[in-house]
Amino acid sequence: MRIVSYNILDGGEGRADPIAEVLLAQQADIIAVVESDNSDVLHRLAHRLNMDHVVAAGRKHAVALFSRWQIGDTVNLSDHPTGGGEESSYRFLLAEVLVEPTGVSMPVGVVHLHARATNHDDQVRRHQLTAVLSKLAIFRDNNTPHLLMGDFNADSPMQSVIPSQCKPRTAEAWTLNGGNLPRGAIQMALEHGYLDSLHTVNPAVARTSGSFTTQQPGQRVDYIFTHGFPQVAIRKAWIENDRLAQYASDHYPVGCEIA
Repeated sequence: MRIVSYNILDGGEGRADPIAEVLLAQQADIIAVVESDNSDVLHRLAHRLNMDHVVAAGRKHAVALFSRWQIGDTVNLSDHPTGGGEESSYRFLLAEVLVEPTGVSMPVGVVHLHARATNHDDQVRRHQLTAVLSKLAIFRDNNTPHLLMGDFNADSPMQSVIPSQCKPRTAEAWTLNGGNLPRGAIQMALEHGYLDSLHTVNPAVARTSGSFTTQQPGQRVDYIFTHGFPQVAIRKAWIENDRLAQYASDHYPVGCEIA
């Protein structure tokens, strides 16, 4: 089973074919598409990929799930109240995918959290992720294998971030934070038992490689987390940074393979 997550930047208008080519090269079974705001682009991607898809819109942007297998029950949990104000401006789609050939229904969560890199922004993300994790608690409690993936707009506590390699706003936030970037949201996911697929397979790459931006890839903000799968089942994980991916979006797609 191959899984990919890709933020396609503001709906991908005018870039549907390059985005499709990048995704086709991943040979994925399940794909999370973040900032899936343009219905024409989504229909074109569905046609090119030969996949079913479902979309969940929030107050800002949308997220979508594509699958070559049947998508069952879905629910849009975007903007679930977590305290008001900015804390509600996130996207979260929860869907059941009927995995072939096992016939097992697997929960898949696609998320897009609040952006920017100050300590306050990290607090907002932690509020949002608390709501997301509460919706997934039943699967953790039952040890049901499931996925949580997307654009978390957050750095991993294991990542080595060099401010000069990030976009200027992030470098400014580093200074405002006293010489660091907050890592609380990803730490929260790890503390709830989720495995960062890239770090599980290749810790050195996870520490030093970025998915954002494609022109200044100093941060890894896109993740595929697994829960309930044996660690040895995560066979491969990657950040796709080929030449076409450098220009199709401002994020690189990330992927993993689970046996």
